[in-house]
Amino acid sequence: MTSAISDIVVPRVFTPYMAENKPAKLVMLEKSGILAAPAPEIAKRFKAGGNQIEVPYWEDLDDAEPTVIDDSDNKISAAKITASDMKAYKHRLAKKYGAKTVASYAATGRGDSAMNRVAERIGAYWGRRKEERIIATAEGVIADNLANDGGDMVYSIYSDVSSPTAANRISYQAINRARLTMGENLDDLRVIAMHSFVYGTLLDDEKIEFKKPSEAPFEVPYYAGMMVLHSEMMPVTAGTNSDEYSCFLFAPGAFMHIDEVPNRTTIYGNEGTEITRDPDIGDGGGADYLTTRRFELIHPAGMDFTAASLAKSQGAALAELRNAANWNRKYTRKNVKLACLKVNI
Repeated sequence: MTSAISDIVVPRVFTPYMAENKPAKLVMLEKSGILAAPAPEIAKRFKAGGNQIEVPYWEDLDDAEPTVIDDSDNKISAAKITASDMKAYKHRLAKKYGAKTVASYAATGRGDSAMNRVAERIGAYWGRRKEERIIATAEGVIADNLANDGGDMVYSIYSDVSSPTAANRISYQAINRARLTMGENLDDLRVIAMHSFVYGTLLDDEKIEFKKPSEAPFEVPYYAGMMVLHSEMMPVTAGTNSDEYSCFLFAPGAFMHIDEVPNRTTIYGNEGTEITRDPDIGDGGGADYLTTRRFELIHPAGMDFTAASLAKSQGAALAELRNAANWNRKYTRKNVKLACLKVNI
């Protein structure tokens, strides 16, 4: 007898496995420290109803000069500390795969082979989506910065020329200029994310140093003293003569982060993993379906998610995360743990 997908994937076992089965790049991203658990009260609100989470905070003290004391009867004026808040957003996501049984028989002679492959790869799928959404969030923050804050988080050496020179390519000096957009907090930036093509130029020039942290099962690349994350998902803007590559520099705790796989029991398994079958489709050949869900909070520190341009109130699509209209900076520049460097290759 051919086993069914429900025999292979037991939801109560598969759901936590799916959350733990992460690709190496995502493990690196999490080990980098740029994703930080929020304060307990924020985590508690994530579990509650609604879509937005209000994040109150005390603003910094002013930089006005102190008063020189004297022997007069004048009373010193009291300054005040002010509070504000920013909004973070919960994003609820789902993915469903289906496979007609006859296709599995045609491919391998087994009716469950297609869905078994889906089950094997779904953890990696969600890992790539998280990486993609972190990058899209950083793009949105920088888009808002360019539109509304004078681009004070960005340093560019890009030039739309057919023959870029060393002055247009990534270097220690360019990274330092980007780090200096954080002023005295420049040393907080310890991780740099770049496109794989930019990373390739550093490999060609033998500029990458590899280190093996004791807690990681693989070597980690470093450049200019910064951990390097490279991905083809990093933004590239087409130019007339050459393309512009954006690199992101992060400090630890750059994003408040919660990743939850819901596990409420349902008649099809649980909310994290539901398995269904339609026996009538394909003129009776039947088809299996696997639906998975993730709830997430990926919120850049110091930013307000305005939700000004959302198609659905339950979360943002990638284009909406990249949209400057959905972001507004609340912290001073030096307290936002992100910078952008634009280069040629």
